[in-house]
Amino acid sequence: MVVWFAAGFAVAQRACAHDPRFACSPREQADPIRVADPQKSWAFYGRLAPGQADVYLIDVRRAVRIPVSLLIDLRDAAHPGRPMATLVRQIRATGQIVARVTFTHAVTFYEPLSRETYLTTPDAMIALSPGTYRLTVTMPGARIPQRYTLALGNEERFSIGEIPYVIGAIARIRAQRY
Repeated sequence: MVVWFAAGFAVAQRACAHDPRFACSPREQADPIRVADPQKSWAFYGRLAPGQADVYLIDVRRAVRIPVSLLIDLRDAAHPGRPMATLVRQIRATGQIVARVTFTHAVTFYEPLSRETYLTTPDAMIALSPGTYRLTVTMPGARIPQRYTLALGNEERFSIGEIPYVIGAIARIRAQRY
């Protein structure tokens, strides 16, 4: 057991790019996914049917610059729908669009830890000032449910206690159960 745990820790320190989480899609405005630390490297896995959305609320305490990108598993690349993310700064009852992330200039990306290949958007480096932001992921053009991954943040931070979760999450990702 100790050897297994130590091996998992060594691999995670070397190869983990994001802390994987599952969106439990759809997540509308009434029940958003909260991101309290946008600098930490996150990967949110979701599945949306036509007309659905996942809403993320990002709380920014101090000015930061973070990368944001969208990915789809290369096995899903033949499906016509592509995710799109819109980031809006919340100002009272209205909002100001800060960025849109689309697959206009997509490239392939191999993720070594999960051994999966993705079609990905280039990282959008977004400067955020203190405040609350709403990021909405939709699937325009989708005719059937589509899977996506939202990657944001760039600080890789894992505790030893998180390694069993990450190993289980990788197994779920490889089995396409999200």
